[in-house]
Amino acid sequence: MAVLVTGVGYIGAQLVKDLLADGEEVVAVDNLFSTDASAIALLQKDHNSRFHFVKGNAGRPAVLRQAFETCPQIDLVFGLAAQSSAHPDAASPRYTENTNLLAPRLLLEAMVSYGVRTLVYASSFRVYGDELPPVVAEDLTYGRFGDLSHLSKCYVEKLMEMYAWRHGLRCLTVRLGVTYGLGPVMKKDYSFMTAPNKFCLQATRGEKIAVYGSGPNPTAFIHVADAAGAMRAAASYETLGGYVAVNAVSEMVPVSSVAAIVADEGRRRSLDVAIVIEGSQNEAKAAPRVLSRLDEVGFRPGRRLRDGVAEMIDYFLSAP
Repeated sequence: MAVLVTGVGYIGAQLVKDLLADGEEVVAVDNLFSTDASAIALLQKDHNSRFHFVKGNAGRPAVLRQAFETCPQIDLVFGLAAQSSAHPDAASPRYTENTNLLAPRLLLEAMVSYGVRTLVYASSFRVYGDELPPVVAEDLTYGRFGDLSHLSKCYVEKLMEMYAWRHGLRCLTVRLGVTYGLGPVMKKDYSFMTAPNKFCLQATRGEKIAVYGSGPNPTAFIHVADAAGAMRAAASYETLGGYVAVNAVSEMVPVSSVAAIVADEGRRRSLDVAIVIEGSQNEAKAAPRVLSRLDEVGFRPGRRLRDGVAEMIDYFLSAP
């Protein structure tokens, strides 16, 4: 049997690497919009016989046909193909809508056509919005959004729910915190970097780290390796059928605290790191307690922010 992964970007490349390391046969689809082709080449070099790469847009039926027919034994799909950045310069609204709305629907239709039953989708903890109650469980209603990227996650989740009901698919959506840490694909374009990664790169470049008005609000974070692990843990949860959402968060801390950790770790390495407060700051709120159905399969994120920050600063200091 084989696994299909759409989107071999920041999280997807880590997931593919872990799957291959465990002896899985993997078919991967990516259009290289924001992924470094050298990372794909390295995966092919190390696992040539079990890694099958299809270059193309997952929103095109012909590309999906090629992927499903590359290895007829596909029994599991991980959906990570998305324009995930909320930055206005990352992509046009049209590209974001095509990639984040059309592609998932075509993927589900292809799964029905090829008789593949299980989809594990990389969603976002941001579907709950910014106003969080003291306890966040998976049955919490959707919140308010300020960008197309995160709004699209709600559409895909409801789409998965519909296909699970109409076609008997097993559709699991993993609501990931903001992902950070060292992985096979490391971006250096600020438009595509999450706050911890961006802050670390700025620290090594001697740039000021800007924290904006929402900085004191608690934000969900998870290391990229734990994010990939959460995707696999959801897939292994065999008693979950139909449509099910699961949370995957390791820490709830303010972005301002992330900046402080970066500054501290930078100074430990003799870097002069300055933090700038932009605009008026919101009043700090208490971090909610996050519940997750993945607890029932024994999944626990194992990486902490400080360790992830330290490894990224060391990486950026040594990288060309």
